[in-house]
Order: sequence, then C-alpha cells, then structure tokens
Amino acid sequence: MAKQKKVWKSVALEKSNRSAADKIRDVLLTVAKGYHDAIDDAGQLYDVLADQFEKIEALKEDREVLEMLGWFMNCSAFFEIPESEEELEMAVEELFAAAVDKFVEKAKDFEDREYVMSLMHDLVVNSVGEEPRTELFLSTHDFLSAEELEKVMQEVVSTVTSHDLENEGEIYAGLMDLADGAGNPQQYEKFAYLADPEHSNKTHIDVANAYYVTDDLVNANRVLAEVKDPTGSDEEEFLDLKVGILFKEEKQKEALDLAEKLYEKFPKEYHLMSLCQVVSPKRKEELLDAHEKFRLTVYVSPDYVNMLATLGEFDRLEKYLDTYKNEIHMMDGQVREELANRLESLNRKDLAKKFRRI
Repeated sequence: MAKQKKVWKSVALEKSNRSAADKIRDVLLTVAKGYHDAIDDAGQLYDVLADQFEKIEALKEDREVLEMLGWFMNCSAFFEIPESEEELEMAVEELFAAAVDKFVEKAKDFEDREYVMSLMHDLVVNSVGEEPRTELFLSTHDFLSAEELEKVMQEVVSTVTSHDLENEGEIYAGLMDLADGAGNPQQYEKFAYLADPEHSNKTHIDVANAYYVTDDLVNANRVLAEVKDPTGSDEEEFLDLKVGILFKEEKQKEALDLAEKLYEKFPKEYHLMSLCQVVSPKRKEELLDAHEKFRLTVYVSPDYVNMLATLGEFDRLEKYLDTYKNEIHMMDGQVREELANRLESLNRKDLAKKFRRI
C-alpha cells in the first residue's frame, strides 16, 4: 500500500497567496474587534485606516469594495479624539465621509440587491450611536428602493426582538435615521416609540417634527397634542415647532403671537432671527434695539454677528462692532477668523477686517 505523501504547509506562502481584500479584511477586523495596537492612539489609528481606505479604493471587485467599506465603518466606534485635536477630528470626519460616499456610489448600481441589504442590516445592528455611519443611514434613499429599505428595517427589527442585544437603543436610533432619510414619518414614529416605551415629551416632539418636515400637519398636531406640561428645552422645541405649524397652516396672527412668546421666554438669536423675518420693519427695529440693550453682554456675541449678517443688517452690524471694538480682541482667534470668512463671503471685506485688526 502506497504511503500517503506528507504536505508541508508554509505560513509565509499562505500569506503571500492571500488576496488584497483578505489582507484589508484582516486589518479592519482587528480594529473592529478592538485588538489592534493603534486602538489607544487616535492619530495612529487614523493613519492605519486612511491607509486601508486607499487600498479599498484600489480594489477592482465592487462586492469586495462594499464588504470592506462595511467593515471600515464598523471601525468608527474606536475613535476617542481629544477636543484639543480639532484638525485630527476633521480629518477623521472627512475620511469616513469619503467612505460613505464610496459606499453609496457602489451600492447604487450593484446588481446583487440582497447583498447590499444584508450589509445595511449588519451596519444598523452594529450601530453604537452618534457616529459617521449615521450619514450612511440618512443617505439610504440614494441607493435603496422603498421596498428594499422596508425589508432592511423589518429584518433589523426581527433581529432586535429575537436577540438580547446590549446596543438595542442605538439600533433603534439607526432605524430612526433610516426612516428619517427616507422621509417616512410613520416608520420614524414606530421606531421612536420602540426606543422610548415611556413616550417622553422629547420623543413626542421629535416624532411631530418628522411629520412636520413632510408637511403632514394633521399628524404633526396629533402627536404634538400628546406633549404634557413641557419644561426647559422640551418647551422651547415644542413652541418652536408649534410656531412653524401655525405658519404652514397660514394662521399668521396666532403664529406671530406665539413666536413673540417663544423669543421672550427663550431670547436666543436663533428665535430672534426667525421673528425678524416675519414681523414688520418697524417691529424688527424695536426687537433688535431691545436685544442689544437688554439681552447682550459687553462682549461681542458671535451668534448676534452671524444673525445680523444673515438678516443683511450690515449697517447695524457695523455700529455694533464699532461700539465693542475694544472687546473684539477678547474673542477666540478661530471664532474671529470664521466670522471674518463669513463676512468676506457676503462681500463685506470692510467688516471682516474688523475681526483681523485687533
């Protein structure tokens, strides 16, 4: 009987025979599972992932590109960037934004729709909250049909209800993003209440807003009627949304009265700007005069500067900056530069200079 030949296996040879996608997958899995040496160094981790993204872009097979991008986005949870490292934070955001764009581009025309839906299911189930993949969830209408998106959402809900998952809240948040991106307030309502069984005021307001942005005012009012005795930020958002609904319903008098009440109770520049855009010119001047006199401090307010620029109140802005010219130097340098750039974009270089000559 002939002896069976022994086969010598070379580890080095096996590695050399692995495809480019295999090698990328190895690195991304190590990161996604929290084992990579760069996990504790955000700068080093960025370099690792930026290098892998370049390699993903070089892949020829769209299926491999989509799979690798799925793993790539699962790596986003490991970034803990100090507030002081703004440039790194921006670079990370741009890197993942590019990954989202690439995924959307490839998924749009990919023939195996089940595969795309499977990848989306896994991305939602692996959700960890506020992160870059949220942008992908909000963009699903660009590459999934309504029927495909409905199937993904149903399968995710089935996975959540049949498993004891620690990230259940984050998964429902992901489903809400899918519904929001698709402009489907009915689904948004369903997932919002699954995420918040207590049906808090905040959730009611968020759901009402989902209906409001799709001009479904009947349902917006229905849900908003469920809000009981709101306080603090809930009351502010409630009043703001109610003002918007009244304007859309063409109930001008009620809307203006409530808008005035909103600003008086929450005297923020955002509310003042909205009010100034709908009141008479005389009332606008009264509001702006009173805001400067009673609401502002002796320091230059970036929000007020931006508001006046948006309203086109450049004469008033010039007087305001001249009044507080000695305080401009107390502003953060980056904030000054951002305001200067904004004013230059509005063709007011004369005002922009005031933030650079301190």
